[in-house]
Amino acid sequence: YKTRLFGKSYMLISQINIMSIGFFVFFLALTAIDAQNECSNGNCVNIRKCPEVISLLTNSRPLSAETLQTLRNLQCGFEGNDPKVCCSQASTTTTTTTEAPNPENLSNPPDVTNHPNLRLFDHTMCGPITQSKVVGGNKTGIFQYPWMALIAYDTGRPNLEFRCGGTVISSRYVLTAAHCVTFLPGSLRLIGVRVGDHDLSKERDCDTNNKGLEVVCAERYQDFSVESVQFHPEYTRAKLQNDIALIRLNSTVDFRPRNVRPVCLPFGTATALNHNKAVVTGWGATELGTRSQDLLQAKLPLVAIEQCKEIYKRTTEIWYKQLCAGGQMNVDSCLGDSGGPLQAAGIYNSRSIRIIQYGVVSYGLKQCGTEGFPGVYTNVAYYMDWILNTLTD
Repeated sequence: YKTRLFGKSYMLISQINIMSIGFFVFFLALTAIDAQNECSNGNCVNIRKCPEVISLLTNSRPLSAETLQTLRNLQCGFEGNDPKVCCSQASTTTTTTTEAPNPENLSNPPDVTNHPNLRLFDHTMCGPITQSKVVGGNKTGIFQYPWMALIAYDTGRPNLEFRCGGTVISSRYVLTAAHCVTFLPGSLRLIGVRVGDHDLSKERDCDTNNKGLEVVCAERYQDFSVESVQFHPEYTRAKLQNDIALIRLNSTVDFRPRNVRPVCLPFGTATALNHNKAVVTGWGATELGTRSQDLLQAKLPLVAIEQCKEIYKRTTEIWYKQLCAGGQMNVDSCLGDSGGPLQAAGIYNSRSIRIIQYGVVSYGLKQCGTEGFPGVYTNVAYYMDWILNTLTD
């Protein structure tokens, strides 16, 4: 049964009877909203058709406050008496699937579940799912992707310029692409990182309603100097492989403001990107310049690695430690940043649904957003051992 409290513009579902592979799930509490949330990381489906949510419910009893908040953020409407939730693209049916064969018999990503440096990640804070009040297009809300980072360069001009992106992964580290930190043109010098920004034209970001009135504002962005840089030792410009790097900040990121959070990284049960689509976010920053003042997002179809190899066979070598996504006219990583994230929702640390970064924007055609040519991303899961070995307190 459901108890509805219309007078306060919210709805409490005190009990839902859900059947999934013999399990009954009770006592799911969701907060309703006046309008449906837009699902940037998946499809809005009946909760009965979302195995990842059902798995979360069946494996997390009693439901923690954290799990309940995640479920509230995932709610996107109702279908009759059933709530609808934002569900990952490949998880909208309860039928079991067989893992796709690996044509090259390649090794799996490294198992880092017992790595001691996992303690440096905040597993309870990373990758929160926050449905934005911004509806439509490629716009994002000010708290929707709080791990986004801008990498600043001295170009010889009076003002610094943001030429690459990255993601906050811990209180001292930002993940980015190797080509953003090494073999730079002579006119570029890496000098800093900014986190917590959204609209580059404003000192403080605010979300507005449909009348243009400010409804909520974020804390001011945080700027850092670069203490050190580590790029993958096997990064090669010739093949553009192993395009991944870590920037250690000169001081600790303040995670108290809502607009700054780390992203989750793939390990354990969250290693594989079992989705049809993923989301790229950014300001369109590349080594050639910045194209947008506002943080934007684009949902991209994933492209099978064998298909991607065939597409790029005349220009470069695609290998198993990369991901391909996009290939849509005028979308692609035009809206992402070099070094920025390819991300999707997934069950993280076997406990809750979070946003997990699966890829780092690496390269594509110079004319980005070219029909039929997907963007190429470094597959983060294959570098988790290097990432964790590189991190220090």
